[in-house]
Amino acid sequence: MAEEQQKQPPTTAVIIEQMVAVRDERRKISSRDKELVEEFRSLELEMLTRLDEQGMEKASTSAGTASINETVLPQVVDWDAFYQWMIDNDSLHLLQKRPAAAAFRELNDSGETIAGVEPYTQRSIGLRKK
Repeated sequence: MAEEQQKQPPTTAVIIEQMVAVRDERRKISSRDKELVEEFRSLELEMLTRLDEQGMEKASTSAGTASINETVLPQVVDWDAFYQWMIDNDSLHLLQKRPAAAAFRELNDSGETIAGVEPYTQRSIGLRKK
């Protein structure tokens, strides 16, 4: 029996070439996705207008059904009043539990310690095409 040859790991050059190719492909897809999202939003607004004008909540064709969905979302118009209300009513759960990374880095870089928060370093690869 002949011994199987072990597969050699890719070279650094091959890895970088593959990373550049994947990143470039993702950029193309992302760009096209942005165009499609914009086109879809335009069609969605047109359909909302049409359904409203016709007094309808949904419309069906052989291609599919379009129906109006409504979701109530918060829109803060006075942050100071909102913060105070949350404190007064013990309702901090109304905030998403995620500190602002840029503000944290600024305080951390100035030597400030924030109770209950510790820094961690996320590592990634920066990639530039020649």
